[in-house]
Amino acid sequence: MGSRFKFSVICSSFLITILLVVGAVLGKSEEQEGAYRPLAVYTEILARIKSDYVEEPDIPKVTQGAIQGLVEYLDPVSSYLVPEQYAEYQAARESIDGGSGLSTGMIVRKQGAYTSVMAVLPNSPAAQAGIRADDLLDAIDNISTRVMPPAYLLSRLSGEPGSSVTVMVRSSSDYDSPVEHTLVRVEPVLPDVQRRLRDDGIGYVDADVLGAEQVDQIADAFKDLEAQGADRLILDLRGNALGTPEDGIALANLLMDQGLITTLEGQGYSQEAIHASPGSKVTSLPIAVIVSRPTAGGAEIAAAAIQQSGRGEVVGESTAGLAALQEEIRLDDGAALILSVATYRGPNGEPVHKDGLEPDRPVSPRDLRRYRDVQRREFDSPEARREAVEEAGDPFLQKALEALGGTA
Repeated sequence: MGSRFKFSVICSSFLITILLVVGAVLGKSEEQEGAYRPLAVYTEILARIKSDYVEEPDIPKVTQGAIQGLVEYLDPVSSYLVPEQYAEYQAARESIDGGSGLSTGMIVRKQGAYTSVMAVLPNSPAAQAGIRADDLLDAIDNISTRVMPPAYLLSRLSGEPGSSVTVMVRSSSDYDSPVEHTLVRVEPVLPDVQRRLRDDGIGYVDADVLGAEQVDQIADAFKDLEAQGADRLILDLRGNALGTPEDGIALANLLMDQGLITTLEGQGYSQEAIHASPGSKVTSLPIAVIVSRPTAGGAEIAAAAIQQSGRGEVVGESTAGLAALQEEIRLDDGAALILSVATYRGPNGEPVHKDGLEPDRPVSPRDLRRYRDVQRREFDSPEARREAVEEAGDPFLQKALEALGGTA
C-alpha cells in the first residue's frame, strides 16, 4: 500500500470519525452541519499538500502551524504551546517577572504576524537601549516572533536578573532598519504614580502601570490633591498596559461606591457581575480619564466603568482591547492551550476585550501625527525635548481639559 493511499485512508477515517461524533452530538440539520463542515475543507487541503506540494512536507509541523494559527486568530492573548514551548513557559513563570517579560522592561503585544512594543518601563534595559512604545519586535535570540505563540513569546523575554537576551527591533521612526540589542535582564521596578496641582485648580494624576501599590498611590494622590484645593481631576492612563482586572476594579472603586463596574461573561462561564463596594470612593470630584492605543487590561476596565456609569468622561484613542479571563488547559501530549474563556464587559454590556473602549472625545488624527512626530525625534537634551513637546502641545491633555471646562 503506497504512502499516499495510506495517508488518504487515514484522513478519510479521521474525517468520518469526526463527522459521526459531532453529528451525534449536534444532529443533522443544515445549521448544525455548518459547525463541522470546515473540517472537510481542512482535511482536503492537508491531503493536497501531502500529495501535490513541491516537496514532501513535514506534516506534524504543518499541523502545528495550523493549530497555532487557529488559536491566535481568536484573540491576541490565546496561545497553543507544543510540549517544549509549554515546558519553557512553565519555567519562565518561576522567574523574577513571573513570565511577563518585564525583566527586559518591555510590555509587548502580538497581533497577527507583528509584535509591537506597547510600553517601556522607565530606566529599564529596554529604555536604556532606546527602545520605545510603537517599535516592532522582530526576533528574540534569532528566532522570529512571527512563529512564536503570544504566551511563549513572553516566556522567551523572561529570565533571571543578570541573564541576557538578544532582540531585533524596528524603530517606529525607521521601520526599514532593524537594530539588534542585547538586554541584560534586571528585577522589574514599576514606576510610581505622579501627581501635581495645576494653576487652574485641576489635579493631574499620571499612572504608567497598575498594580496594588499603584492603586494605593492613586488613592493617596486623589485625596492629597483635593486637600490642596483641586476642584477637578485628570487621570492619565496613556500607555498603561500593565495591570490585572482586579487592579482595574480596585481603581474604579476609588471613584464609585455604587453601581456596576464590570461583568465577566463567557460561553461556558457563569455570568459574574461585579459592583462597586459601598464606602470605597475616595473622591467625588469631576474627572476625565486619558487613554491611548496601548491602554489595556485593568486600565481599560476602570476607564469603561467610569465612562459608562456616567462618573466621568474618557478622552484620547481607542484602547487595546485586552481584558479577558484566561484558562490554562493541559493536553494529553504535554502541549497546552492558554485560552480566553470569559471577557470583561463595561456597565453598558459592551465587551472591552477585542473591541477596546471608544473615547467620548477622540483626539484628531492630524493632532496625533504632529504630537507623535515630536515624540519620535531625537533631541540633544531632555530640555530640548520638553520645549519641543510643549510647543507642539499635548492633544490628549487638551481633550481632558475640554471635558472638564479647563484651558491648556
